[in-house]
Amino acid sequence: MSNFTIDFFELSFLAEACIPPRPIARAFFWNNLTDVYWKQMTENERARLFSWMNRNDWYLVSLTKEEDTKKFHARFNPDNQYLVKTEYEGKSEEHRAFLYEDSYCIDNRKSIAKEYIKEVTKFNPKID
Repeated sequence: MSNFTIDFFELSFLAEACIPPRPIARAFFWNNLTDVYWKQMTENERARLFSWMNRNDWYLVSLTKEEDTKKFHARFNPDNQYLVKTEYEGKSEEHRAFLYEDSYCIDNRKSIAKEYIKEVTKFNPKID
């Protein structure tokens, strides 16, 4: 499958059109915002998209009801970013994570098991 490049504003408009609850194709894109596109964005773009969405009334309503919206919100919230150091089978790693319902998550489906967490540090993204 081919990849296509869209600019930040097109991505933001598309995100607004996919605020949960939506049909499966839109829901798939919405989850990719958290799992795939978040990694491709700069800190500034993440903060701008977070701010953009929080100005949308439908987003604010969805945030009170929809699990996927709550996870998106937690992932993109600049004040909810952490560096989590883990150790598993003698191997140490550091992960960029977000806090969601008492768990440090890496994406929509992956959280870090508490028994492997060695240190958690609040991460303050540099936003222009």
